[in-house]
Amino acid sequence: MTDKALSLNELQQAFQSAVLQLQDTPPDFVVDTDQASSTVRFKVYTDAYRLRLIEALSADYPALQQYLGDEDYDTMCRAYIDTSPSDQFSIRWFGRHLNRFLTAAQPYASQAEVAELTAFEWALSEAFDAPDKAVIDYNRMAAIAADEWPSLKLTLHPSLRRIDLQYNTPQIWQAATDKDPLPLFTANPDTQAWIIWRQHLKLLFRSLSVEEAFAVDAFIKGESFADVCSGLCEWFDEEQVIMHAAGYLQAWLRDGWIVECRFQ
Repeated sequence: MTDKALSLNELQQAFQSAVLQLQDTPPDFVVDTDQASSTVRFKVYTDAYRLRLIEALSADYPALQQYLGDEDYDTMCRAYIDTSPSDQFSIRWFGRHLNRFLTAAQPYASQAEVAELTAFEWALSEAFDAPDKAVIDYNRMAAIAADEWPSLKLTLHPSLRRIDLQYNTPQIWQAATDKDPLPLFTANPDTQAWIIWRQHLKLLFRSLSVEEAFAVDAFIKGESFADVCSGLCEWFDEEQVIMHAAGYLQAWLRDGWIVECRFQ
């Protein structure tokens, strides 16, 4: 028999591989017993593994589960599991492809709000799990010499996540978190910029104006203070640009977004 030719370690590896791949048929070394067939016996393990994956998704996407309802959510999870087997050692990352799945698979591909809620929840979980890093204070910014400001570049906190939303997704998520009835999804007149971050172990998020979103994105891309001010001239008169840029920096310092000042 095949199992006699395999060592215990090889049997364990083969069994694990079969379970992780959620095979429909059991490996040859899983045999029938008087109590159950090999198929039934093996299915106990694949069902348990599938349920564990669904549990992991529920931890990352509680608002999505509430929005879809338990039955439809279970159906969606099983479809995702079948098309996106876990490929990471840590189950923490199993749900990272769910947004991509929902934008491509029917019926979800026709429901843009579902994918957007998924993207928002995943960004929240990434922000919560991001590394911590000490932030600078007002004194550090005040110590920058006048001739250094044009070349100033910022390193922002690792937890920051920028996301653009077409719907009232944060309100949906907040209602789900508060165990309140979910409002209907409504589309924004224009795409709205949002930012998510963690401060003192608390997740926070807020919307951004078009101008502030530009400034955040520019610093994230490594552009300098002079570059940001130049870009802000699209929205503000030249004499107002410095005032608005300084206001952004003051708010970012208050919210703990800036971890480093550097210069070209």
